[in-house]
Amino acid sequence: MSVPAYDARGHSLTSSPPHNDVEMTRKTLIAVLDYFSQLLPKYFDWPGMRLVVHGGACMLLHPGLYSLSKQQQQASPGLVSRTKTRDVDYIHRGFMTEYGPHIPDAAERLKECIQATAARFNLGADWMNSDADIALPMAKDPSDGRLYDPVYSASVNPQNIALHTIYRSSNGFLTLISVTPSWAVSLKLVRYTKWDAGDICLLLR
Repeated sequence: MSVPAYDARGHSLTSSPPHNDVEMTRKTLIAVLDYFSQLLPKYFDWPGMRLVVHGGACMLLHPGLYSLSKQQQQASPGLVSRTKTRDVDYIHRGFMTEYGPHIPDAAERLKECIQATAARFNLGADWMNSDADIALPMAKDPSDGRLYDPVYSASVNPQNIALHTIYRSSNGFLTLISVTPSWAVSLKLVRYTKWDAGDICLLLR
């Protein structure tokens, strides 16, 4: 008989496979994020959280890009168009910059919440991950020589937030912000997959 597992805060935690092979449609992804957003306040005593994200999930969640994708499928049926994704890529170092100094064990709390969501929907543990962080550049501020994250910095610019906020949870706790279109294209060229040709066409329109 299996023994139930619990995280450090006493929440039930069922083991999930390390890699997610479940293809999530836009509808499924929103349902997963809705559940995830309901868990977050149980792990974080904080007014709300935002994550900067990139990759296929952004193409599905951004209403304008999703609408263009459907039009593109009709106009160019031979072009591979994204209808599903296996993960949500978020910038963990940006998360730590924003919340790490204020919330003890912020990284571990987020990981536990991601894993609990994976268990609920029978997803792999990396349905939300920051594996791409290793490929993201750093830049030096010319005014003081300080290293900073140019991708995250551009993403949380008020103009980008206004144009590319792609998800707000119904409880108001979670907001997902897509990286800027220029960075989205750059990151797709670095980690090119079969879906990215169609994605890049949409981002450049």
